[in-house]
Amino acid sequence: MRKLHISLVYCFKVFILSILPMSAYAHTGGEALVSMFSGFSHPFLGIDHILVMIAVGMWSVISGGYRLWLFPLLFMLAMLVGAMLNFSGMEMNGIESWVAFSVLALGCIVRQNREIPTIFASGLVIVFALGHGYVHAAEIGSDTSVNSYAMGFLIATALLQGTGMAIGLFGPVVLKKIKNIFGLICALTGIVMLAGI
Repeated sequence: MRKLHISLVYCFKVFILSILPMSAYAHTGGEALVSMFSGFSHPFLGIDHILVMIAVGMWSVISGGYRLWLFPLLFMLAMLVGAMLNFSGMEMNGIESWVAFSVLALGCIVRQNREIPTIFASGLVIVFALGHGYVHAAEIGSDTSVNSYAMGFLIATALLQGTGMAIGLFGPVVLKKIKNIFGLICALTGIVMLAGI
């Protein structure tokens, strides 16, 4: 339990250090705050984003070891890259299906709790995060600061992933029950989303 707590604190410190350089490029004053709030609020406006980010945090706890910090950090970095691809004007087809499938896949992964090679698991995290980052960037307004907006949704992502990771603090018995229910909710939500596309 103590080891998990130390790892969570370490992940938080690494995340804070990773976003500090971005603040140097952000606009100052009210515009930056509005842009950051806009970016921060976006992940909470879609059930797909909420489920996937919590699922990544939960998956990292279930996997344990260095994956505890690897998966969340990979997700945030890849999501930032996905957002940059959108900001640069690059078009990605079928992005909604991509995001919906990530909800289904992560739900199955969390519920089944089967060992997946780190390289393959990391690849899944990166691919899913690229899609979510791209979608986040698509919602930005024309008068919004890109850097502040990105910082906002990264902070929100860290909080949601931290929620999933914190479930591990309740112990293996509670974690098993929650992951089974949560995984099922994710899988069913993903199926419904894919059916509606």
